[in-house]
Amino acid sequence: MLSSTELAKRITNNDEIAYSTLYSRLWEQLYIFGKSLIMDEAEAKDVIQEVWLDYWKRRKEVSPNNIEAYLHQAVRYKVYNSLRDKKFNQVQLEVCRELTIDSVIELHHDFDETNLRLRHYINNLPAKCREIFTLSRYEGLDNEEIAQKIGISKRTVENQLSIAVKSLRIHMGKVISFLLFISYSR
Repeated sequence: MLSSTELAKRITNNDEIAYSTLYSRLWEQLYIFGKSLIMDEAEAKDVIQEVWLDYWKRRKEVSPNNIEAYLHQAVRYKVYNSLRDKKFNQVQLEVCRELTIDSVIELHHDFDETNLRLRHYINNLPAKCREIFTLSRYEGLDNEEIAQKIGISKRTVENQLSIAVKSLRIHMGKVISFLLFISYSR
């Protein structure tokens, strides 16, 4: 059985049987790839057909080395062009608009709910820990500034922030506390 590279070398020399063999071997995987990008079976088939026709026309110019990567890239390029040139009808545009509005409303609701939960858990931190966390995360002070402002060591500030983040991680989940830590760490 010849490799794809060997078949591509033969195709360069006008071997139609090699072309047919390579086509049979790669068509399905290229189709699945194209369909995953374009989400339309008929259009994916058209794109794949265009890629194969273009390959045959340009067979003398196309390097036979790594032909599978070349064909995948050609599919990606054709899909991109197809999507770029696509004109959406009014129904499709309306669906996109509704999905966008619904997504924004849902995201806003989730953010508000998460923010309320976060405020609740921050308010339940011990007083000194809450004060340090608020100065750091909401007022944007660095650890040295907090230490000077409330008259404690920088190390104590670091320990209290660590306690606050650990507590929030327990109550809010690892993702939220990680985002808080990354977003506001100095």
